[in-house]
Amino acid sequence: MRNTHWTALGLSLACGTLAHAQWTQIWADEFDGNALAGHWEPMIGNGSAYGIPGWGNNERQYYTNRSSNVAVSNGSLKITARRENFGGQAFTSARLRTMGDFEFKWGRIEARMKLPSTSGVWPALWMLPTDSPYGGWASSGEIDIMESVNTADRIYGTIHHGGAWPNNAYTGNSIVTGSDYSQNFHVYAVEWEPDQIRWFLDGVLYGTINSNQWFSSAAPGNSRAPFDAPFHLLVNVAVGGNFPGDPNASAQYPQLLEVDYIRVFRREQRAFQGVARVIPGQIEAEHYDTGYPGEAYFDATIGNTGGALRSDDVDLQVCSEGGHNVGWVDTGEWLEYTVNVQNAGLYTLEARVASPNNGGSFRIEVDGQDRTGPIAVQSTGGWQTWRTVEGQLQLDAGPQTLRLHVVNSNAGFNINWLRFTREGGCSAADLAEPFGTLNFFDLATYMGQFTTRNPASDLAAPFGQFNFFDVAAYLSVFNAGCP
Repeated sequence: MRNTHWTALGLSLACGTLAHAQWTQIWADEFDGNALAGHWEPMIGNGSAYGIPGWGNNERQYYTNRSSNVAVSNGSLKITARRENFGGQAFTSARLRTMGDFEFKWGRIEARMKLPSTSGVWPALWMLPTDSPYGGWASSGEIDIMESVNTADRIYGTIHHGGAWPNNAYTGNSIVTGSDYSQNFHVYAVEWEPDQIRWFLDGVLYGTINSNQWFSSAAPGNSRAPFDAPFHLLVNVAVGGNFPGDPNASAQYPQLLEVDYIRVFRREQRAFQGVARVIPGQIEAEHYDTGYPGEAYFDATIGNTGGALRSDDVDLQVCSEGGHNVGWVDTGEWLEYTVNVQNAGLYTLEARVASPNNGGSFRIEVDGQDRTGPIAVQSTGGWQTWRTVEGQLQLDAGPQTLRLHVVNSNAGFNINWLRFTREGGCSAADLAEPFGTLNFFDLATYMGQFTTRNPASDLAAPFGQFNFFDVAAYLSVFNAGCP
């Protein structure tokens, strides 16, 4: 289904905001071969086979998979709309989708294209939900990455949402720069985030829609619906219909949409500020990983109730002991932390918690496996009255992800920090008893390792001689692991 009319929130822009987001490519079609790749399913006919005659918009084309309408050659996808009687329609063209081959939720979609331009032509790159979890169009949503109608002098970016037709709604943007987009290739992109969708033309931001501007009638309590489910890609050239109107007497066909590439990127889950937390050591609870909800963290409510430090769903607040704490956790919520464990072994976990309630508990998981069992959180006397609780867990050495999983909140508790201490020493540099503090015996053991020419003990240049720089490097290693 496509939009049946469009009232442009017109923007005549010569400048804008450049996108600087960090993304990882997860899918692409560069159209480098001589045939259409298996990613794409051609959709055939006038829409009747899909339950939407006229493709929902009284369009005039019959879609085919003939090479005269869709082909890959010389490094690009070519969709050609032709004036010819075929299948009871006056025009032919092509429409492709990745449904069943590639679907995704959230990310950046980018395509380099050269558009057709004449009366009645309607090229589009867009997305539909694969499973329509909120019901029929447009209750389950539609994201239009790029649309142009008639002469290629204006670009549209639109979302469709609300209820099932005819109770659907749409919200959109458009851009006019004075260019004719049929003369050269341009890059069209959308950044689709949980709470915001942004449109770009040649790297310049021209439209932004926030989640408080969209809705699905089927999910009134979910501000991210319907754009929180997997979608697939579509690319097509329609002719006529409700949006562009039918071709006039001066319309010139055939018309060509040429696509150099389509690429999809996604934000990776990353350690907070890009730095893995070192174990042994202390991890601030609010330094959970950066990433999408349901992947880096899960919070039962959308939006940051605390409104502090970070802008995602996890509730944070200023802590009476300094810094911030994770606040008011609910049963089933979880946070993930990318860590680097210096040495395998048994670790004591200390957690700083506060709660006016009894009966809370949490556990630490690695790869879905419970490593601690439930660690109880009893009443401390208030939301900012802090107490340390303990547990133990076995950890392997190396980079890994720990999940703090709330087993039972019993009306909630707060978490300030987590501290991991290796049994028998808090750091790889904690070499002698009494463990946990830096002392003469640690330094003496380290100097002894150096004099026996243990290569691992020569920590700093100039190598081959013991000096101040070796001692400074040793102290740095010790302090990184011992809080």
